[in-house]
Parts: sequence; structure tokens; C-alpha cells
Amino acid sequence: MENKPKFAFVGNSHMAFWALNVYFPQWECFNYGAPGGGLFYVESFDKDTSDCQVVIQFGTNDIYQLNEENMDDYVERYVKAVLAIPSLKTFLFCIFPRNDYDDYSTAVNRFIRILNQKIQLKLAGTDIVYLDVFDQLLSDGRLNPEMTIDDLHLNGRGYSILSDTLKQAVRESNESSL
Repeated sequence: MENKPKFAFVGNSHMAFWALNVYFPQWECFNYGAPGGGLFYVESFDKDTSDCQVVIQFGTNDIYQLNEENMDDYVERYVKAVLAIPSLKTFLFCIFPRNDYDDYSTAVNRFIRILNQKIQLKLAGTDIVYLDVFDQLLSDGRLNPEMTIDDLHLNGRGYSILSDTLKQAVRESNESSL
């Protein structure tokens, strides 16, 4: 029997609701996504994923506790939490855009963009593969409604973007390690 590569998916509902067996039949997938999960969930993550490649995405559930004053501390904790998860290789998706309820403002996504830039800078010099799909999920400064089932959670079209991006990154990562 062929050994399938092992992948562990860690994070919030975007991970939990991803139909991994549909998008990645060639991989053995472990879904540790937790709806509502955020930094505290990732900081307390205690599964042994050292024999897996790990895919992480979280942050959207933490946004409303953040502001310019505590952003840098959050980025420190965020990156530390990601680095603490044992893996053969780690792939980190950016924090996804979101839509504020009953508000067509784009302020939250401008804030998330800055947060993502700070996280990406903090990751420089690490082995983490950063997957930036932010602009692909955005339309007119907001999470593209054509990518969601409810203006927050992704639909098949949104997950296809994530899946294609991840597959390409894994391919490139494997080629560079040959």
C-alpha cells in the first residue's frame, strides 16, 4: 500500500469546514479546525503533528479584540504559536478578509491587510511557507460574496482557491527540497 503524505489542518472554521477528502484525496488529512478558534486555540494546540506537514489558518475570530495599540503584541504571539506547532513543514494562510455585519465598510479588511503584512514580516527567516490569498478572496475591499455561503464562511469556489494555492506551494516546497 502506498504511503500517502500526512497533512494536519489547524485553525478556525475555515479549516474545520474544508472538505479535505474531496480536495486532497492523495493525502492523509487530519482536520483539527475548531469553529470559533483563534489565537488561544492555536497557542493551546497539543496534538503531535511532528510527522505531518501542517496547514494553519486563523485570526478572523480575534479581529474585534485588536487595535493599533495591541496589534504588535498579537503578531508576536501569533507567530510564536504558529512556530510552536510541530511539523515536517508548515504552510500558513494569511488571515482572510471578512465582512462586518450590516456595514459595508472596508475598514476591517484594511486592518487585516496591515496585520497580515506584519505577520509576514515577522515570519521572515523562518521555514514557514506563507500563503497569501487575501486579494483573491477580496472584492471591492470586502470578502467576495461569490466566495462565501453566508458572507463569512467559504463556499466551494473559495475552497478551490485555497486548495489550488496549497497544492502549488506543496509542489514547490517538495521540488526545492530535492
